[in-house]
Amino acid sequence: MKRKNLIVASGVFVIGLLLFLVLVPRIMTIGVSGEELVTIPGGSVDEPTIEVHDRSLRFSLKKQTEKQWSSAKDERFIYDVHKGRKNVADLTVTRRTLSNGDVLYFTKLENHQEEPLQLNLSLLFEDESNLTMQAFSTEGIDHSHDSTYGVDPTTIPTGLLNVGEKRSLYLGKNYESKVLLHEYENGDTSKVRELVEERDPYRVDESKLHVRVTSSEKGVTENWMLWSDHSLFKSKQALESWKQYNQTYFKSVQKWLTPTGALIKLPWSIEPVTKLGYGRNIGSLSAEEMLERYQDSGERFFESMTLNTLTSVEAYRADKGTKLWKTEYTSTWVKKSYGVHAPYTDTRHNEKLALFLIEAAETFDLPHLKQEGLLYADYLVKQAEQGNTISFEKDAFLIADYDGPGMMTTPHASLNHALGEAYYLLQAYEISGNEAYLELAYSMRKGIEAIGQDWIRQEGSHREDMWYQVNANHTFSGNDYQLLTLIDLHKNQDAWAETKYGKSEVFARLIASKTSYLERTGLDVEKAVQEKMDIK
Repeated sequence: MKRKNLIVASGVFVIGLLLFLVLVPRIMTIGVSGEELVTIPGGSVDEPTIEVHDRSLRFSLKKQTEKQWSSAKDERFIYDVHKGRKNVADLTVTRRTLSNGDVLYFTKLENHQEEPLQLNLSLLFEDESNLTMQAFSTEGIDHSHDSTYGVDPTTIPTGLLNVGEKRSLYLGKNYESKVLLHEYENGDTSKVRELVEERDPYRVDESKLHVRVTSSEKGVTENWMLWSDHSLFKSKQALESWKQYNQTYFKSVQKWLTPTGALIKLPWSIEPVTKLGYGRNIGSLSAEEMLERYQDSGERFFESMTLNTLTSVEAYRADKGTKLWKTEYTSTWVKKSYGVHAPYTDTRHNEKLALFLIEAAETFDLPHLKQEGLLYADYLVKQAEQGNTISFEKDAFLIADYDGPGMMTTPHASLNHALGEAYYLLQAYEISGNEAYLELAYSMRKGIEAIGQDWIRQEGSHREDMWYQVNANHTFSGNDYQLLTLIDLHKNQDAWAETKYGKSEVFARLIASKTSYLERTGLDVEKAVQEKMDIK
């Protein structure tokens, strides 16, 4: 009898335990609207369906928006995430449909609570069980310490998921970070992300891709994926070349993507201070490597990534509500020297981005974006009019490298910045026919020529090299880049040759001096320069 009662009691206990496990999560959510599972259907027949689910959580749609860009449309779904009666997080899923039909999915989980949070996201592939993963190897990535940037512990995207015979999904990793802000007296802020961890979140099932999204207390976790109804890489050689490029240049490749641009490792000299700071560098918002590879190979992956970059550039500026692209984090080096803090303008970064916009707009026939690429030329004209310059002779001056709030004294002008601005202005003049761009470029050329031989260093091992910068009091300082300024000089000579002013004799002497210096160090200068550009 005792044994029988024990068996009955055990059975009751097991049933009670099962009921507890099933009912308690539901009892906890009484009075809370939302679902255990939310579904975002694909925008086309073949596009996967997205499911977000977790038995212990409830999801309720808070906001849904649409935004049309020059080369894409964004659909954004923002969910309140509830645990019991408490709102513990926000989940944002952005579906970006590119003009070529490919789709990017961005997810962002913002954990509001003081404890970890996890949810599951799945991509369902209708009537398709043939899923094969091509994982990208991270072996050989050099995580050595850099004197400016420290150590970048991130790697590269997870790889490529082949769906059936033709369709494919390019997979970025999960990046968890903390948002760090520094507020200034005028209300401006400097914003950086402090990396917590990079994670590979994927698991492949028979007809599903599972993505585990985890966040520690008060963390932000982001992920991205690129879907195509076609093969993203038709050429194995193109794919292998890209994988190798990722391993070699892992610090600069676009791997931590958000709808408003890629985040990269920042120098230690940032505010707020952190050794694991990441942010959206204006120069790195562009994607010259992607564009060049698309122009050379026609591969769909590079086309889609370039179109996405163009969209992110538009979205970044819209998010900031500015006409120009401003740096969102403060450089403590710039602030200490000149008082300038975020949001500020770095002339070289904006020049690089503007040239990318112009070339990409021509490649994809996007005239509106091509005009956007001229905004920076108008800004440079205004900088000259407002006197943020270092003057030499009449109509001979250089525009200062930086402009922004808090400026106490005129910043320096570096030779490579000045050459880059002049080259960009000549391209803007060629596109628009606006004489103001040509004349400003010529005034900057005359500023460089007024300094002339004084750009050339005479001391010791630096003999025949260039000074990096000229200061507002006309003194010189700083070590020049190895090749960047030399390339800028060659590009300027080629561009000026197409104008009424012709080539510069001073530029020719600077080229000769820099070349002599580099040859003395053992560098094959002709080969090195030809790898960067075609010099006729």
